[in-house]
Amino acid sequence: MAKVMKSTTLLADSSGFVWVEALLSEVQVKRVINSYKRAGIDLAPYGSPNQVSKQVEEINAFFTNDERSSPFVEAGKFQVIGVGF
Repeated sequence: MAKVMKSTTLLADSSGFVWVEALLSEVQVKRVINSYKRAGIDLAPYGSPNQVSKQVEEINAFFTNDERSSPFVEAGKFQVIGVGF
């Protein structure tokens, strides 16, 4: 059986209330979200390293493409980095 990468994930509703905090794989996250959705509770994942990394990449891409901040990014004076994991 292949090893599956798991990460600590928080599943919270739109008000920020955390319903689930567990070590889950991506497939498990989707299953749990779908289970809660059937019960009428919409959840979103928060706090997984993959999610944080994706958000950091999106922020860096924005600043790289923004004409006002691109000179700072190109000069290496501005970059968003992920920390804590």
